[in-house]
Amino acid sequence: MKSFLRGKGLLLPRRVMIHSAIILCLSGSSGLLAQEDEASQPAIGLPPMLDLPPGELPGLGAFANEQPMSQAPKARSLTALQITEENIGDLARGGPDGVAGIGDWWLSNGELCVAISDVEHDTGIVRGGGNLVDYSHCDLRNDQWTYSNILTGLAKETAIPVRTISAKLEGDTAEIIAVGEANGLRQTVTYRLERDASNLEMEVLIERVKEGDPVRISGFFTLHTNTSMTPYTLSSYMPDASLGFQQLKIDRSNTSSLLAGLMPADWNILVGTTLFDTEASYGVQLESVELLGKNGSRQSLPTFLAVFPDYSMHGWLTRPLWFQSVKLDTFSMLQNKFMDLKRGERMLAKFRLRIGKRSDVAAITDQVYRGPILRGYSNYTNVSFSVWDPYGRPVTQARPDADGSFYIRLPRNMNRVRVDAVAPWGQRISRDISVSDERNDTGRWIFRRNGRLELPRGIPMSLYFFGMNDTPDPAFGDDLLGFSIAGELQKGQQRTNRIDLAGIESDAKQVSLPPGQYRVLVARGIEYKVKEYLLSVVGGKTSRLPIVAPVRHWYSENWRSTDLHVHSGASFDSALPIKERVRSFVAQGAEVLVASEHNRYIDQRQTVTDMGLEEQVQLITGSELTGMSRGPKAPFTIGHSNVFPVEPDEKAFAGGIVPIENRRLGEVIAAAKERDPESVFQLNHPRSVDGLDADSAFFEHLSLGRAYDPRQPLDSEANRSLLEIDPTTGARDLDFDLLEVLNGSEFDRYPFVRNDWFSLLNQGVKRVATGNSDSHGLQLIVGLPRNYVYLPGSIKPPVDEKAFVRSLKQGHSYLTTGPLLKLTLRDDKGNQFGMGDTLASDRGTLDIQVEAAPWVNVERLNIWVNGQLYRQLPVSPGDHKVVEVVVGGDAWLVVEVDGPASEIYQMLVPDMTPLALSNPIYFDADANGEWRP
Repeated sequence: MKSFLRGKGLLLPRRVMIHSAIILCLSGSSGLLAQEDEASQPAIGLPPMLDLPPGELPGLGAFANEQPMSQAPKARSLTALQITEENIGDLARGGPDGVAGIGDWWLSNGELCVAISDVEHDTGIVRGGGNLVDYSHCDLRNDQWTYSNILTGLAKETAIPVRTISAKLEGDTAEIIAVGEANGLRQTVTYRLERDASNLEMEVLIERVKEGDPVRISGFFTLHTNTSMTPYTLSSYMPDASLGFQQLKIDRSNTSSLLAGLMPADWNILVGTTLFDTEASYGVQLESVELLGKNGSRQSLPTFLAVFPDYSMHGWLTRPLWFQSVKLDTFSMLQNKFMDLKRGERMLAKFRLRIGKRSDVAAITDQVYRGPILRGYSNYTNVSFSVWDPYGRPVTQARPDADGSFYIRLPRNMNRVRVDAVAPWGQRISRDISVSDERNDTGRWIFRRNGRLELPRGIPMSLYFFGMNDTPDPAFGDDLLGFSIAGELQKGQQRTNRIDLAGIESDAKQVSLPPGQYRVLVARGIEYKVKEYLLSVVGGKTSRLPIVAPVRHWYSENWRSTDLHVHSGASFDSALPIKERVRSFVAQGAEVLVASEHNRYIDQRQTVTDMGLEEQVQLITGSELTGMSRGPKAPFTIGHSNVFPVEPDEKAFAGGIVPIENRRLGEVIAAAKERDPESVFQLNHPRSVDGLDADSAFFEHLSLGRAYDPRQPLDSEANRSLLEIDPTTGARDLDFDLLEVLNGSEFDRYPFVRNDWFSLLNQGVKRVATGNSDSHGLQLIVGLPRNYVYLPGSIKPPVDEKAFVRSLKQGHSYLTTGPLLKLTLRDDKGNQFGMGDTLASDRGTLDIQVEAAPWVNVERLNIWVNGQLYRQLPVSPGDHKVVEVVVGGDAWLVVEVDGPASEIYQMLVPDMTPLALSNPIYFDADANGEWRP
């Protein structure tokens, strides 16, 4: 994952963070879901043509204020406690994103289970704990909640760290209370469950207790990177601000764009994935924010909701605006410059967080709407229904049940709606529905009959489907939500035109395809040939192709293929179940999968065993240690790094992950290796694509705000922090073992990171180059780039884990996106030296064998010596090159081959080109046993 929140201001560019007001226009309503005693107050901004009955808002304004439609059954127990070794076995922990462990805090009423992180457990983008980390139905263990943080000052740097947490159980109420103090402000966050409640309440109380820097704006941050959850926004007080899944593009570096994207809306519905065994959606509502005066006065504060591709923010200003305004204007900007909380004043924000048992919007809106129910039936269950009011504003979205039926609750006083249905192949059906009786039957929704293709059985492979002529490419895995930014569809991580098979019983047996003509490419990664088939699909018919097992072109013998940077649904930014990740890995012919879930140690090896794939793939448990917050020691975070193998502790928070935040990278390296002495540490994607988003790329800031300069020596002002020794551990920021020179999602960064690597080698710093996919879903292919690690005597998985790690640390490996290498250097006595070895001489004969599958082009061979191009030669697959190499002193030698992408390569791997890079062979030119280039 690349970082999603960087720069000094979280929402605002730094130059306007202090001097800009952030809109909004709320006046007269203490609750954004209007309270009963305020129902007679008019909502601001309603369309003037509507004649409203007292107490009713049009469309989405007609949310209910009474209890949910169906009362939750009487809870068996009410719990508020800190998790301990003694009680952890009694708690319903779990779910795809469940991370709570011993030391964290637990809140439950028997129906809902909630976990709050302990003070010492860093969660989200703010150091420390006190944050909501798990939220599920106790019986389903369906947690898909990722991270959330209170941002007083609306920036990571100004957020108030929690100092104490306590539990309170009184009558029918259970509470977890987190208190922090900084910059003259005391912040108290109360998480509350009532005994019979079906939602979680959260109150944020911010009080000025002494002098400090001004606080002008604050917010509640929720994370949903890579559409791990998909945001759908509604406004119960200004329907025109309801955007649904169609969000605006907000440029954080542009003040006008930023202000235009801050919407007067209160509901953010986060829709989870349907891929897990249990489903979930979350409804986050900012009910009210008030300024509480020292004299007991209460004033409503302006609020907003902003949605970015990776996160959302409910925000509020510190003081009321002088002038009511829907959009920010000059006067409100001027006022915001002088906003602050006076001593003795308090701000109170009230949130309500609901959870649904389905992964659709209606799982939440059905709990709050009080109008009629739409009914209908679809002959195809994998469709999505979207409901719009008469003005084209979003109302809700739902999926049918397994039998094709659906029931959708509407707001009160909604007499007419439009219902749009969409199928995975793009077919759309739209109907205007008059809501006039109790049944409100929308009828039968009949989608055209697709054809089916019978898939091969018992053979690992990937099948890529491309539409021919007027037939579009299929979109398998489309969530059908239509989430867009400025009209541009944000394709989810699971959307692909590929079907992966592992050759096991649980593989898909058939695939549904719209009628048409298709070109089908059958592949199994870079060691295999690709075979092409033509397919005609007829509606209602089952087609069969004479698909045979992909033919292996190259046998790796003593080399095992591995991807050292792979994610699945256990990462907060992925929604792909681990079994589907393993299936896709086997389909690509890769062998050793390093599971690198973000900030979490979790043992998923049993999945491989359960799938019967122990001889096809080996899973090594690792983690991507992901710096997210900023602190005095690491004001720009530690970037992202992998550590593996690790041994998880199932009872510990996040599996026992080492502390990450407010530490130098060297400290984290030392802690990781102290915990798991046999582990290897890899610095991930050290250069960023996006200059605005650079925290994840360590070489862009070195944790301190200075980029690594490969033109300067390590002891220069720019780079010397890499050499600083931690007084406690003796570790340095430079002490990583591996450097991810090539990342699959940032292929164009390769020449820059290669130059960084070369500069380290030239200064005598041996670091092993790797290339990895960083795949989070099915859209970005896994196992490409990959590494080949030399393990003599190995034939297939499983391999000896210690031997694998040892060989990797020694540099007996190369990275590739297609070309395959054999590389040896012979001295004058005939001794052979491979990658990672050292030749005690100033000369040698270099033997290079280049292979590639027929669909992988290779045209150029580069031999680099001490970062300089020593020789460039034309090369083709199957060539054997012999080059005499003479050096003038201690040196290192690297071989690189590349070529243009063929048509087939572009179709299978559209964002890369063929490339391979060896790790160095070293020359100890004077044979003195020391290598000093």
